[in-house]
Amino acid sequence: MANQAVFVRSLLVPIGGGNLLMPTAVVAEVAPWQAAQAVSTTQPEWLAGVISWRGQRVPLLDLPQLLGLPAEMDSRGARTVVLYGLESPQTMPFYAFHASDVPRTVNIAPETLSNPTEEQKQGVIFRVKLTANESTWLPDLTYFENLLRKSQNIFLIET
Repeated sequence: MANQAVFVRSLLVPIGGGNLLMPTAVVAEVAPWQAAQAVSTTQPEWLAGVISWRGQRVPLLDLPQLLGLPAEMDSRGARTVVLYGLESPQTMPFYAFHASDVPRTVNIAPETLSNPTEEQKQGVIFRVKLTANESTWLPDLTYFENLLRKSQNIFLIET
């Protein structure tokens, strides 16, 4: 029996002049860009606010601010990426962030990811090369969710 290649269907999400690579299984939806509603005058800088998605209030991370990337000012082409909450789905089933453009689907084989280097950014686990000319960050979703969980009392308050 021939060896079958193993691929992970993933999204390459443009953000802050770079890309995040995440499996499609963690993405609930790539939706049209939506402005966040501030939830508090004391909300952390990395929390853009909340959005309304399918009748739910979903916290929206400001990933460029959180990861120390250039701020994205132009919302043309931008999308809202809604992720499944994996750490505490009962209390935080979804959270979101803005992508600077439409994410693209890629099939990733383990051997495709070469030269993993630890990244010094909080919220990023590794930087990997996809091709000779293209590298991407692997986000630390647990880190994002832990930040949100610690600040959950802020965005659960109805405004």
